[in-house]
Amino acid sequence: MPSDITAVVVAMLARMTFDFAIWSRNEPQRPILLVCEEAHRYIPNDRQAESSVGRILGRIAKEGRKYGVSLGLITQRPSDLAEGVLSQCGTIVAMRLNNERDQAFVRAAMPEGARGFLESIPALRNREAIICGEGVTIPIRVAFDDLEDARRPASSDPLFSTLWRDVGGEEQIIDRTILKWRAQGK
Repeated sequence: MPSDITAVVVAMLARMTFDFAIWSRNEPQRPILLVCEEAHRYIPNDRQAESSVGRILGRIAKEGRKYGVSLGLITQRPSDLAEGVLSQCGTIVAMRLNNERDQAFVRAAMPEGARGFLESIPALRNREAIICGEGVTIPIRVAFDDLEDARRPASSDPLFSTLWRDVGGEEQIIDRTILKWRAQGK
């Protein structure tokens, strides 16, 4: 889905979810977790944060708990997130960060008692994280289970040096891609 459409869809889904939660206040509560992958695209740390998607996600971050709506923000660049939104996060799961700016941003958002763990963030291995906040009794370092290859998303980076050596079939690739592109939404 093109990025300009993605922002509109995310804004609409978030608005509908939040409005539903507000209007169902007197019903048995069912907590909702909205997970935003690449969250810095929707809640950036600049003037674009005033977009419709930025406004509704910011409102959910500030007021959502009253209505049983929470945000799960996933980003590899926490310093690109709007500061006000990150400060509303009750639990932070921080994986390896090498960029000093990102580390400082996470450090500022973490509770005082977790700051000692922050020194280990650049040294975390794959599948390791520091968790702190409301979701855990004390800050902890965790290791995630390995996910079998068949269940992993297709999100690995292409091996450009290898792929550039492959030749032939480009025209068919372009034709198939254009057909898929044109058929979207039909």
